[in-house]
Amino acid sequence: MSMRRRSGRFGKKFRYGASAALITALFVAAVVLFNGVFSLLADRFRWYADMTGEAVFTLSDAAKEYVAGIDKKIDVYFASDPDTLMADEDMRYVYTTARELEDAVDGVRVECVNVVKNPGFFKEFYSTSATDVTSRSVVVRSGTESRVLTPQSFFVYNEDGKRWGYQGEYRFISSIMQVTETESPEVVFTTGHGEDIEGASTLAQLFWDCGFEVKVSDLSEENVGEDCRIIVIYNPVYDFLGAEAEDSSKNEITKLDRMLDGLGGLLVFEDPGHVSNLVNLNEFLKEWGISYRADVKVRDLSHSLSTDGYSVFAEYGDANTLGGSFITELTELYSSPKAVIRESGPVDILWESGGDLSGSRTVSAMLRSYPGAELTGEDGVIEKGTYNLLTMSLETRIIDNNRYYSYVVAAGSPTFGSNNYLVSNAYGNRDIIYTTMKWVGRNGILADLDMKPFDDTTLTLSTAEANGHAAWMTLALPAALAVCGVVVLVRRKHA
Repeated sequence: MSMRRRSGRFGKKFRYGASAALITALFVAAVVLFNGVFSLLADRFRWYADMTGEAVFTLSDAAKEYVAGIDKKIDVYFASDPDTLMADEDMRYVYTTARELEDAVDGVRVECVNVVKNPGFFKEFYSTSATDVTSRSVVVRSGTESRVLTPQSFFVYNEDGKRWGYQGEYRFISSIMQVTETESPEVVFTTGHGEDIEGASTLAQLFWDCGFEVKVSDLSEENVGEDCRIIVIYNPVYDFLGAEAEDSSKNEITKLDRMLDGLGGLLVFEDPGHVSNLVNLNEFLKEWGISYRADVKVRDLSHSLSTDGYSVFAEYGDANTLGGSFITELTELYSSPKAVIRESGPVDILWESGGDLSGSRTVSAMLRSYPGAELTGEDGVIEKGTYNLLTMSLETRIIDNNRYYSYVVAAGSPTFGSNNYLVSNAYGNRDIIYTTMKWVGRNGILADLDMKPFDDTTLTLSTAEANGHAAWMTLALPAALAVCGVVVLVRRKHA
């Protein structure tokens, strides 16, 4: 009798223990299966929450607006398989951005074609790009136009070569603009006067990214094309030919004048040390109410990026003036980016309105030094005051009751458009250049697509939010196991 009871009790304990073990095993298997299925679905449909400070993994609203009106088919080809891309630290960012573009824009299609397994697929792109297609290349194509991009072009690097920022939105959308535009305006960088073309390479890249065809031209030998919208004169050492030219076809000043008569724009970056050499050019600028001073520089020890006071932080122009209103988008920001210019000479305004035969030119400051800045020369401090560092002269013409504009923007130093100050989003120089592009009627300038620094990609959660997430993650699994334990216990009591 006692043996039966013991045997029965042992059998019940065994059955209950086996049931508990089975339920636990099934639960663990279910969790593993759920995680596997969820991971596959999350990868397929990109179910994730971007909690980085700069939203590195999220397509911005500005990016979506730029591509919203594009009605052309755009193909984005990756030269590796998806698994390979996601395992690559750099390409994971790029591939994620491309897939988000695909979701946001009906015409964008992302496809992965392994270049090792199918090298012939990319053969057509070799002749349209100076670079070969590798397993880490990205191709953007629309119709017969294409761009082959390298992984490095999607990132920003510091002086030590360390990757510190991501500009995937900017690079993709600038490429899309380039392959979908049927007509591209030209920007011409002058040469033949000792210009620093290499020092203007980032400036030229900005124009190219925004859909301009970038050309270098010697105006004494070539005419300005009909598609030219902007001429850039960057750090000339020698003067431009004027009336003294024996052959009128070589008169560069006349060509500049005709270009502006055609409602174009002129950007001038002069070094104070070369101003005295540029007699013809500066006489031409005086007709636009702009005058450079030779061999003097603005120094501001209180508002400078450098200890010598010559890397001057500029103050934005008065919003009530034309030059100030020109950059209203920047001045209305809660914290406006600092524009900086090094070793700048003052750019004087000869008259605020009037000038020219028609009296239709208006001149004002876009950037100026803070009050109390010093003007220095060979003999030290000459005077103190406020000095214009970047000015704009605008001519208005009325044709068939419509207003049309041509303009001249003059910077007191080539450094305003130099590589150092245009690469970083910490300065406002690049945004001001973008604004200049807008004023010549170029749509879709990418000023709102900022680089996203990796320094700010840490989780931006409040303490309460962090504690809440930690508590949820800590208690979720024990709670689920506890529920299973209660179920088993209840079943044992009622069995």
